[in-house]
Amino acid sequence: MTWDGTTGATLSNITELLKTIYLPAIQEQIKDENILSAFIEVNTEDVSGKEAKIECHYGRNSGTGSRADGGALPTAGYQKYKQATVGMKYHYGSILVSGPTIAATRDERGAYARSLENEITGLVKDVSREMNRQYWGCGYGVLARWRTTGSGTSYTIQKKYTSNSAGGNGFGSTFGAKYLSENASAVPVVLGAYSSGFGPTVDATDIVVSAITEGTEYDTITVTDPSVTEAAGTFYVRPGSLRSETDATAAGYGRLECMGLRGIVTDQDLDEIAYFDGTNTGAKVNDPFQGLAVATYPWWKASVFAHPTARYAGQRNLDLIEMQRIFDKIEQKAGKNYGPDMILTTAALRREYLELCQADRRSVNEMKLDKGFTALEFNGIPLTTDDDAIDGEMYFLTMKDLKIYTMSDWEWMQKDGAILARVDGYDAYGATLFRYAEMGATRRNSHGVYCDLAYTAT
Repeated sequence: MTWDGTTGATLSNITELLKTIYLPAIQEQIKDENILSAFIEVNTEDVSGKEAKIECHYGRNSGTGSRADGGALPTAGYQKYKQATVGMKYHYGSILVSGPTIAATRDERGAYARSLENEITGLVKDVSREMNRQYWGCGYGVLARWRTTGSGTSYTIQKKYTSNSAGGNGFGSTFGAKYLSENASAVPVVLGAYSSGFGPTVDATDIVVSAITEGTEYDTITVTDPSVTEAAGTFYVRPGSLRSETDATAAGYGRLECMGLRGIVTDQDLDEIAYFDGTNTGAKVNDPFQGLAVATYPWWKASVFAHPTARYAGQRNLDLIEMQRIFDKIEQKAGKNYGPDMILTTAALRREYLELCQADRRSVNEMKLDKGFTALEFNGIPLTTDDDAIDGEMYFLTMKDLKIYTMSDWEWMQKDGAILARVDGYDAYGATLFRYAEMGATRRNSHGVYCDLAYTAT
């Protein structure tokens, strides 16, 4: 349609701009913004319908051996595989443009590009941040963990790796309120009484964090709408990202966010990572990663190198010899010259590594990776950082065994060809980006985590 200054023509031009100019740039920027999205392979060929079926190799051919002259040949065997299922997760990002903003573009043909630029740029940044947070999680959307109630509208939030005063220690304990600072939307998840597993209840009311006071051992949040009574084990998630569960719901029913490294690189099932109160762990219905429970399939585990007592029982200093031992053990399982091929950690632990090397008079090479990323070298592989990496932990990964199974890459939702759709009852138009995808793994034992490490917070 030729631009003629009318609202209809302006909307048509904006739609064309969003499709042909912005969308390719959005797809590339979201993919290359963070190291996990940049380096994990996107897999579309194994996706059929709303899930991917993958074959996980766990055993070798037993039909080998040495025999006496004239002895019976070994009984023929075969490679052993177990099929795993990766269900799709559905991700969205929306913008809203007012009618007056669109009308204001009539004075110049290209003005709508400038009026949308801030919204598009902000949306890409926010989507990238939220997805990267999820890539480090376990699918349950943990943003922060409750510690104590200070008043009707004030709570303290866990921030220590271990020895938290209430609620136990585990995934999310180190977060403090960092995921509530720029996006204040959150709802509480109360675990309730434990009876052969938790049946968590997700509240429907956004608490709306209005202020954050940072501390060394905990953060304090002030909320606008304290909707429930918190208790040990309570954590916070984005509205709509988790569903309540009972003993009648299917495995993983409540889990709506993308899978991440904390859920893959572990020796636990997923519900045990998210649900704990300092005494008990897990949901009423077990939620195994990709449908394979570790109790049934003991080979379906990553290597976890924890504190000698137990994970989260204490912290110890990073050690170069231990790093080498961990590398060797994972390489033995993954295969020589196959993995691990990348180490991901926090900036604090990277500094610890560099200081140890300098103290030991070891030279450390800097590596330049694709997409503009840099790393320090360890055993010929990159050791680098990510803003959402988990404090006190160092992940030894075989990136070839991680995949982003994708049913649909980032696209604009369209109705009758229109990307910008009028919002009923308002002088405004909305547009929504969507992606249907889930992180998965073809192997779990080719990864490992060096955890319970001491660090100096930045």
